[in-house]
Amino acid sequence: MQITDEILNSLSRFGLAVTDTSVRLLDERDGRAPKGFWAAQDLDVSLRRYQEHLPPDALLLRHTQYSDYRSEGQKAAVHSLVTMPKGASLMVCLPTGSGKSLLFQLYAARMREEHPGSCVVVITPTVSLAMDHERTLSLIPGLTGSRALVGGMDAAARADLVDAFRRGEVPVLLISPEIALGSIRDHLVEAATDPDEKLGSLQAHLSAIFIDEAHIIESWGRTFRPDFQRLPGLVEELRSRNEDLQCVLLSATLPPSARDVLRTSYSSARGWAEVDGASPRSEFDIVIEAYDDAQARLQALDFVLDRAPRPLIVYTTLAGDEGEEERGTRDLRLSAAELFGRLKSRGYQRIALFSGEVTSNFERNQIVLDWAADKIDVVVATSAFGMGVDKSNVRSVVHACLPDSPARYYQEIGRAARDGRQGLAVCLFTDAHKDNVKDDVAHARSTATSSWITSDVAAPRWEAMIRSSSNNRWVADKRRISIDLDAMRLGLTISNDRNRRWNMSILNLLQRARSLDVISCSQEPGRFIWDIEIREPGLLAHDLGEIWDRAFALRDAEQARAGREVLMFTRVMRNAEKTCVLRDIFDLLQHRPANELSACGRCPGCRARGERPALAAAHRVQSDFWPEDRSAKPAKLPPGVTLIVPKDPLFERGLASLIDTLVSTGIEQLLAPDEVSAACAHALCLAGARIGLVFSHSSVVRSPYGLPRLATAVLLRSHDPLSSRVLAIVKQWQGEGGLPDPFIVVTSPSTELDGRRLDQTLSSHAPYLEDALEHFSTLETIA
Repeated sequence: MQITDEILNSLSRFGLAVTDTSVRLLDERDGRAPKGFWAAQDLDVSLRRYQEHLPPDALLLRHTQYSDYRSEGQKAAVHSLVTMPKGASLMVCLPTGSGKSLLFQLYAARMREEHPGSCVVVITPTVSLAMDHERTLSLIPGLTGSRALVGGMDAAARADLVDAFRRGEVPVLLISPEIALGSIRDHLVEAATDPDEKLGSLQAHLSAIFIDEAHIIESWGRTFRPDFQRLPGLVEELRSRNEDLQCVLLSATLPPSARDVLRTSYSSARGWAEVDGASPRSEFDIVIEAYDDAQARLQALDFVLDRAPRPLIVYTTLAGDEGEEERGTRDLRLSAAELFGRLKSRGYQRIALFSGEVTSNFERNQIVLDWAADKIDVVVATSAFGMGVDKSNVRSVVHACLPDSPARYYQEIGRAARDGRQGLAVCLFTDAHKDNVKDDVAHARSTATSSWITSDVAAPRWEAMIRSSSNNRWVADKRRISIDLDAMRLGLTISNDRNRRWNMSILNLLQRARSLDVISCSQEPGRFIWDIEIREPGLLAHDLGEIWDRAFALRDAEQARAGREVLMFTRVMRNAEKTCVLRDIFDLLQHRPANELSACGRCPGCRARGERPALAAAHRVQSDFWPEDRSAKPAKLPPGVTLIVPKDPLFERGLASLIDTLVSTGIEQLLAPDEVSAACAHALCLAGARIGLVFSHSSVVRSPYGLPRLATAVLLRSHDPLSSRVLAIVKQWQGEGGLPDPFIVVTSPSTELDGRRLDQTLSSHAPYLEDALEHFSTLETIA
């Protein structure tokens, strides 16, 4: 390529210079660079995330293209999912980039094999995430018909997609809360209905509903997108048609406030469990700088964007023009539209703008596809882009703002370095410390704590909604009313989207206060009706003093909690050189003990103190276990612990034959030496195990918290230190009443526990030889 004068003249802008023989980096330690930028820019080609490569299970090999798990948390989540009782609910928290999408991919593929019309609905908060999931699913055998139904689709294409879903041809349907609760709601209810009760061609059977990025329900749902808080009512309605419907909530960050809301809203009488595998992401080199002047921040931003590794996402809080500036007030904020225009004027071409103002479905979809195909280097975005989008090689995330919560900051920097290698996270925000200035700090606080409904606004609006209500009727012993969201309080002359949103916020507040339930809605053009069920008869009285007091006590507590979160987050970001930013923010989100988390070694505070990066992030997995699955095929083994002497005590020969016989007796779960764990999974798969879970000995020792309640066998090598530790853990489980039943111990007769034979410690029966398993496999199932 010929180097033109134009290229030569622009090189210095990017920190480069051309000599007679080479291109070299300029020494640019000038005032434009944020503090720590050059240290963060030092190239590191090492793998920064500890890759666990845990052995697979039979079901993973059978239903996916993967040969191992990414982490203990991902594997624990899969185990909880596949042993989940019918009709139960599960909440899963795993780090960004840990493969949460595997859960609905695996579930859909497994159910599709058992029932061809089985389908899954995934609720996604953003169009970009739905489009990205559709792209990924289109490459998975058996799930290629999965589709995203998003706003702005051509009417004919939308109708074709809905009809295909109703016929059972769409394994995974990706939709937003608004669409789920709007035009397609009746079709979801239809899909949840038993196929035998429907017309012959309508074979869709909705087995589960997954809610992706569930952490935003608590925050976004208050005012920004109230439909998020109506999803529990949809789940209940679907379960009224299919009581076996399972519900799974997925997130990378679940602050205590969000956890409380999700537990309250989605708990099921059929069971509730949680898997928490959250651990801090330590791949990022973090740079944070505050500015009291918009021009200084802009110059630093130009400097960083010209030099930061790509692909790159730059986030702002504002989408575009937010209205006229108040007299006497300076606005130091930067909008996505303004920044995009600036980059275009500076010669950037492989860039895209993705914000709420980009309403064209085609344009949004094209951005997601081009981003995935590396045709775009820089995306300028608001929070509407990037949530959960699976692009592994994003190298930099730059915030040209202060995010309005620690969860948003952590989620958005988590878009980078999903491949486990070096990522750059830069936050440049304005902080003028003046009352007459709109800066990023003030905007973050306002976003977190403003737009909350007040009692003097709520009362007249509620009265107007009751006055305009219709279809007042009794259903069983509950009063139901149809509420017109266009109802206007005194003083209003025209209803618009803002009026409807305030009315939605009031209804959602009363629902959170347990005074009513939102049952269904109709949001057809020109008609916005919510059907509500009155839980507290006093709602229809003239004086709601006590009810409002309780509702607004709840609202005040929520607002205070949001205020505290943004205040603590702002304090961390303002004092970045005095602390470990990553550790403090993760603690705000997960409330982990301080001594449980290592310093990241890569943030301003760690660099100032000379902290070295930890080799691996702190890791802890907490997983609830479901009760025994009574619907599963019972084992043919006697209850309690059975000892088996294998033909080969080292499990180097005849392993496949041994496992085939174990499966024939009803074994669905193995604890195996690390070296043969993967081989055990393959043997379980070939033997036709229904689930076929595999735990390596080292994983049992790392997380000795128990096992799913499945018929289990443990393979132990005599005189092997790791096997001895597993044996001690098994004995502990037995003493605590947590040992799966039946339980087989396959080991040499010379294996001892605390100096005594196993038939004197674990089991009251003498060992059987391996050949005796053939006898058990021919027996009738033991009830």
